[in-house]
Order: sequence, then structure tokens, then C-alpha cells
Amino acid sequence: FGSVPKEDTISVDKRGRITSTIVEEFDKDFYDADELESEIDEELSEYNKNFAADHVRKETFKVEDGVAVLQLVFDESGYYSDYTGLTLFAGTLSEAEEEGYDLPGDFVEPNENAADLDTLNSDGKAHVLILEEAVSVRVPGTILAVCPEDNVSVTGKREAAVQEAELSYIVYK
Repeated sequence: FGSVPKEDTISVDKRGRITSTIVEEFDKDFYDADELESEIDEELSEYNKNFAADHVRKETFKVEDGVAVLQLVFDESGYYSDYTGLTLFAGTLSEAEEEGYDLPGDFVEPNENAADLDTLNSDGKAHVLILEEAVSVRVPGTILAVCPEDNVSVTGKREAAVQEAELSYIVYK
């Protein structure tokens, strides 16, 4: 997706990899960027040693003008949930149902008209991102519908903003 976001963002790519960008103020004299980065590296190493491959990688860590930016890449949404303890799912609508997600019935299209998931998924190719964080979101396809409409705003063809940390759904193709 090119440049590093300026705010907390979760991005999904076409292969289902998740990139989490965390942006925090880092403006106290006693903060130590090198110490923080080594703690992050140690935590990632500790997590990844449970697997044959590194499923979570540090993409970016920088501190500029009193702001720290950390970007982590997760091979798939399951590793994100496991690592952070937060709900995150990225996959097809049928995969979401197989995983036990009960999709709500009150989706709206970006123009705020009611959306029918069966119609949107008539070819079986619609994907859904399910999350419970207040973040900006980028998906690899066009956003077709979101829920709940009072919590998820479509901000671009492939971008949305989730206001509150509650279960939210973004359907895209």
C-alpha cells in the first residue's frame, strides 16, 4: 500500500496477510527508542519460536518528531488474534461462517443503503474483515458493505474507519 500510515491502521493484502501499524506519542525524555525496539524484537522472537517459520515480522520501527511508528506483518489473521488477543478475521464470507462467526443481518452499502449479503456474495468471492478495534482499515478490494453503520464509516473505495472497539464487519470484493 505504499507509504506508512500516520494513524493506527490494519491493512489486509490479497494473500490475507495483515499489516498492523501502531502510531503512538513518544515524547518523554526518559523514553528510549533502542530499548523499546529491542523489547519488541525479543517479544516477536519469543512468539515466533513456537513455529517453524516467523509468522509475525517487524516491518518498520521508527521514532520521528516525538512519534513512534511500529508496523508488524502477520502471515494471516489467526496469528494476529493469537499474538494480540484481539478478534481479527480476514477471509471469505463462507470461511467466516465455518470459523463460527455469526454475521449480522443489518449491513449497509457505502452509500448507506441496506445491503443484502447473499446478493453481494452471489459468486462466492466476497471477503469479510471482522475486527474489534478503533482503527483505520485498508482492504485489497472495493468495500461493498459495513456493519454496524454507526461504528464503521467508509472513507475511500478500499478504506474505512472504525470508531469504537466493538465487533465490526467490512465486506469487500
